[in-house]
Amino acid sequence: MLQFFRSFTKSRFGLIVVFIVLGLIALAFAAGDITGLRSADGGAGGNVIAKIGDRKVTDAEVRDRIDRFLQNAQRQGQNVTMEQFLAEGGLDVAVDEIINNAALVEFARRSGMEVSKRLIDGEIASNPAFLGLDGKFSQKQFDDILSQNRLSPVLFRQGLSEERYGNWMINRATLGNQIPDGVVLPYASLLLERRMGVVGLVQSIAMDPGADPDDKTLASFYASNRARYSVPQRRVVRYAVVKPDAVRAQSAATDAEIADAYKKAGSRFAAAEKRTVRQVIFADQATATRVAGQVKGGQAIAAAAAAAGLEATSFDGAEKPALARQTSAQIADAAFAAADGGVIGPVRSPLGWHVLKVEKIERIAARSLDQVRGDLAKEVTDRKTAQRLADLRQSIEDGVADGKTFDEAVRDAKLAAQTTPALTAQGQNPDDPAYKADPVVAPILRAAFAFEQAGDEPQIVPAAADGSFALVTLDRIVPAAPKPLAQIRDRVKGDYLMNQALQKARAAATQIVAKLQKGVPMAQAFAEAGVKKGPPPKPFDLKRSEVLGRRMEPYIQMAFSMAPKKAKLVEGPNRLGYYVVYLDKVEEHSAAGDQAAIARVRADIAPQVGAEYARQFIRSIRAHMNITRNEKAVAQLRAQLAQQGVR
Repeated sequence: MLQFFRSFTKSRFGLIVVFIVLGLIALAFAAGDITGLRSADGGAGGNVIAKIGDRKVTDAEVRDRIDRFLQNAQRQGQNVTMEQFLAEGGLDVAVDEIINNAALVEFARRSGMEVSKRLIDGEIASNPAFLGLDGKFSQKQFDDILSQNRLSPVLFRQGLSEERYGNWMINRATLGNQIPDGVVLPYASLLLERRMGVVGLVQSIAMDPGADPDDKTLASFYASNRARYSVPQRRVVRYAVVKPDAVRAQSAATDAEIADAYKKAGSRFAAAEKRTVRQVIFADQATATRVAGQVKGGQAIAAAAAAAGLEATSFDGAEKPALARQTSAQIADAAFAAADGGVIGPVRSPLGWHVLKVEKIERIAARSLDQVRGDLAKEVTDRKTAQRLADLRQSIEDGVADGKTFDEAVRDAKLAAQTTPALTAQGQNPDDPAYKADPVVAPILRAAFAFEQAGDEPQIVPAAADGSFALVTLDRIVPAAPKPLAQIRDRVKGDYLMNQALQKARAAATQIVAKLQKGVPMAQAFAEAGVKKGPPPKPFDLKRSEVLGRRMEPYIQMAFSMAPKKAKLVEGPNRLGYYVVYLDKVEEHSAAGDQAAIARVRADIAPQVGAEYARQFIRSIRAHMNITRNEKAVAQLRAQLAQQGVR
């Protein structure tokens, strides 16, 4: 889990995301204080972990970030503990993210950038998550979603502002990815390298594991390997699902409702014009003018942008108001004034110089009520169904808030309750390997594993994208524990014997390596070590480019990480045994003049250039900011979190 977290931050867009202190991408509401009392400087009191100018980062803020990360991981069925998080450097990652974000925002403001309230209002108003049943922004929907996710409007807006700063700063800092041939050549030459040698396999099954273990030996082996036989924590969950079909029959649209919906649709069914426009933004007018000329001369705008180290943005089938929201009124006016295939620009905006091309014009005729009756009937029915679902959900929530038990809430709503077997967070039943959970159980399990104990207040969770939801309660927790030895005696005995055989295989492979280092041929070394069963040693002749990106056997990886005239051993997968690798020769070749190899490597490296620019840019910002970090406070927080993890 943490490896993914670290890998994601290496990409250009991952870097942008980690600078957003609340992680508000795609409304993945991850933090919050619904009272809205936490201050913009991290508030909430506590020891100061770091200072960035006037901005203070407190231990409470860092703890909040970590708690939410772990909660989100657990909701997704990933059992990441606090101990694991700290062991993999998660605390330092969290502190560093907050510092980077604060430094980036502070630098942007000192440079004269400012995210206006109007801009944030526009983003909120145009977000589909906040649209009401009439397709327009709903303040109630906005308030409800933030309330459900324990997020205050103040912090939500702050997160959107910081996201905008991050986009402005990082996007501009990472433009261009041209790499000189001199940088690419050594890596391209490495692809042409050849490695030759011999590999042999000492198989575990070829070794005599010895006599069967007695009871004492088997019990000792079982005790030493309890984790191997451990069954993770399981939970028994009771739930009742409500689906749209349960209320759709009472929600059919009437003729009057359809006619009213058509009347309220305004210009939706009127004649309209949509355009597909491609856009490239340049930092300077001269480059923009040159590229505009190339596009007017017949070159594709995407190709012209790529040659300049940029990427064209596409607006597909956009109406003029929508294009204006995504760009500006000036850009939209210019795009809708041009003919099909027309090239516009350069046009100046606060972001730079725009060059646009109109690639398609679609004119849509007006539609009458009879022509859209079917569509409107479905929309009205869906809307009424959604409202009935929402009313039923609210009624159940109100009942639970008033103290109703799960059974009482299910009875009053006339629902059917179900009970799962004891399942792991991944929906598996160790007592029945053939068990397959219904897809609706997955979100129910995520909610169940968020309960602290059986008997907690029932929760309502979304069950499917169609609006279905479930009332969930935790019936009981089955603690993690190894299966009793008596139940898995044959399995443990087999593992013991295989372990003995694997140890003997390693001992034989170690002998063979020592003989190879003295110049004994591979086949002779195998014979002298007493390994007479199994596949014979075989030569290999491998080119790095032929194995790159493929799933390689362990011996191939070893061959490309050792010196010539040396022998090494490496364990095979699934206790197969041990490979013995002898690397005889390494041939190096230059890729100078091999444009295909150079182009391949350049294509592989290019996506990483933007991320590296971003990292260097952030390091530079941090070097010019007044940043102090309180290592004593960090150590105290680490100790507190470690103690929390063992409770």
